[in-house]
Amino acid sequence: MGQRTRGMSEPVPTTNHRHPDRLNVPPQDPIIKQNICMVSDFFYPNMGGVESHIYQLSQCLIEKGHKVMYNQSTATTCFHSLPLLRCVFTRERITVVHAHSSFSSMAHDALFHAKTMGLNTVFTDHSLFGFADVSSVLTNKLLTVSMCDTNHIVCVSYTSKENTVLRAALDPQIVSVIPNAVDPTDFTPDPSQRHNDRITIVVVSRLVYRKGIDLLGGIIPKLCLKHPDLHFLIGGEGPKRIVLEEVREKYQLHDRVRLLGALEHQDVRGVLVQGHIFLNTSLTEAFCMAIVEGASCGLQVVSTRVGGIPEVLPEDLITLCEPTVRSLCDGLENVIARQRSGCMGSPASIHARVCDLYTWRNVADRTEKVYDRVAGQEVLPLDRRLVRLTAHCGHVAGSIFAFVAVLDFLFLLILRWLFPDHLMDVAMDTTGPKGLWRRGFDERKGSHSKSSMLTQHKPSGYQISSHSKQTDRRQTDRRQTDRRQTDRRQTDRRQADPRQTDPRQTDPRQTDPRQTDPRQTDPRLC
Repeated sequence: MGQRTRGMSEPVPTTNHRHPDRLNVPPQDPIIKQNICMVSDFFYPNMGGVESHIYQLSQCLIEKGHKVMYNQSTATTCFHSLPLLRCVFTRERITVVHAHSSFSSMAHDALFHAKTMGLNTVFTDHSLFGFADVSSVLTNKLLTVSMCDTNHIVCVSYTSKENTVLRAALDPQIVSVIPNAVDPTDFTPDPSQRHNDRITIVVVSRLVYRKGIDLLGGIIPKLCLKHPDLHFLIGGEGPKRIVLEEVREKYQLHDRVRLLGALEHQDVRGVLVQGHIFLNTSLTEAFCMAIVEGASCGLQVVSTRVGGIPEVLPEDLITLCEPTVRSLCDGLENVIARQRSGCMGSPASIHARVCDLYTWRNVADRTEKVYDRVAGQEVLPLDRRLVRLTAHCGHVAGSIFAFVAVLDFLFLLILRWLFPDHLMDVAMDTTGPKGLWRRGFDERKGSHSKSSMLTQHKPSGYQISSHSKQTDRRQTDRRQTDRRQTDRRQTDRRQADPRQTDPRQTDPRQTDPRQTDPRQTDPRLC
């Protein structure tokens, strides 16, 4: 019961490659292409680390030949979402369900239903949680239930891995660490946008308590009093904006503290390149992509020493401080002094180092290995799943969720009886049968395709020109061949039956000139 049906993913057939010395190379292992469903409540047009992670990872997985789709919802319940998710998983022939974020109710629903349907599951945790307050206790218990029979878990830092293993009582062997990354082409330095007569500190963050906005409100007046040429550029929106507005109004810093409000993703780089220092005051972070984006734009980073932030950047690119106003002020004054003395590295050198640290292609390669590992694992049938729930989650919570799992399985049987799986239309693959459309499209695009430009060396201008000429010549020859074949078919048809090509034989109005002359049919025109 609930056993996963194999054979849904399509392995690429193995071939015997021919060595240049005419030696047979042993066949390589088949590459299994998965149909992956990303599930979370957080996605575009909303902006954040989870949203960017899902989008960039999906794009790289698609380039590698996998099929990726995305589900997003914010108003779901356990049983209400089963018919919809079953329809999506069946029509799209999903082989791996990849859920993101402990805060996402849709992610927990999808994991629960995917296990009922016998699908392999992967979960990525992007946040850190405590153990003392009520909300953390409830969230940790829900995470324990969701993770107890999940095939594999991914964390974005080693600190996040330790936190997740403790919260959900997991075996560390099934938890991997795959960090976030940035697209270096989106965050490039531009020193010409900086003002040489001032030092600008940039803050790009959601203005919420967890991001340490209260600390920022204490830092601004102290540093502005000591350094008359210091300016703050703050991008983001949230309930703590009122704190910064009160500070700006109280100390009359309207000309030195700019609140930009919510920023679109394409506008973040334009704000970062205007600054000299990037400030992060978060109270808890699992990875913090913002500091990587700031360093990629050539800024020196000052951040709180919390969560997984010490793992992200080398020591010479980041100044770590305790999450207090005094410690952050000391760290900023140290960086400001080095900035004035010219001891800081150039923005281009900082950008070059960050580009080699984190890339989305590396993240996709490591995630693909997780999918390959998961594909060979067994999904627990219902009876063993109930034993795992009661043994892993405690007698009370385990018994409750075991009963819910039984109800979910019965509901799935009813849905399959009312509307069997074989009656559902399979979603059309936009790449065509066995990827023929994609291969044909890539052949027409050649070196001009985005994927080939990103994965291959950049060709010279002569190569581009010659390739475009060959492509145009090939298209012209194809059009001429099609035109000749059409003319030949029309000639054969005319020779076989002349009546089919003579319009006077097919249209009786052409045989009578009176029907073509309006004066013969309408006496008012005579």
